[in-house]
Amino acid sequence: MLMYQPAYAAVPVEESIQPAKSAGTTSYQNPVPSQMPTAQVAEVSAGGSSLSGLFYQLQLLQQEVQELRGQLEEQQYLLQRLQKGQQDQYLDLDQRLAALVAGQPQPAPQTADSQTAVAANGGTRLGGSTEREAYAQAIEFMRSRQFDESIQGFQQLIIDYPNGQFTPNAFYWLGELFLAQKQREQARQNFMQVINLYPDHQKVPDALYKLGVVYQGLGDDTQALEYLRLVQDQHPQSPAAALAKKYAEVMVKGVE
Repeated sequence: MLMYQPAYAAVPVEESIQPAKSAGTTSYQNPVPSQMPTAQVAEVSAGGSSLSGLFYQLQLLQQEVQELRGQLEEQQYLLQRLQKGQQDQYLDLDQRLAALVAGQPQPAPQTADSQTAVAANGGTRLGGSTEREAYAQAIEFMRSRQFDESIQGFQQLIIDYPNGQFTPNAFYWLGELFLAQKQREQARQNFMQVINLYPDHQKVPDALYKLGVVYQGLGDDTQALEYLRLVQDQHPQSPAAALAKKYAEVMVKGVE
């Protein structure tokens, strides 16, 4: 008997499967397209096309999700690198300024950015078109030991951006700059601004430690030891806590 092999997708299951005939008879075959009604052929073809389209869209969506996931992981990695670099920068500057307070000579690193920011028509150009630029310029002045210009830059940043992203940092570095110049009362006031106005900021541990240093310089060892204890109690994992512990030990030994 001639057997027909369907060249197109089978019609829906409920239409294509029939009860088995008695033994020795030929099982039911799907009709070839020429035997199927025109409307039914169109329906089958449309159904296959629709499924193919949906499958293709699903593949595109999966690919987009994978690409977005990769971009997210890349951004997270860059953010971690940026945060670490910023923390290293703070620690490096802190160490340099601490050495200056102790009277030790320090190199004056220069970068292309600082050289272009420092000079304008033979003079010093202060400020920046954005908060970030103003902050970066004040930092560069401090790195190159242009302390007066750096102080002016941080003070102007606080005036121009009282609620800015870098305002807490500006208060902190003003405290460091005044401390480096042994202007301890001005240093104390700026460190206190960090603690009182921005209690959750990342510079608070450093400000607490520096307040201990400032009060020791002002001759108030009791208050100095209190701030050194606070940074150890409230921020035990911070680098400032380790510095505070050593500083307090030296103070106690000196009293003994």
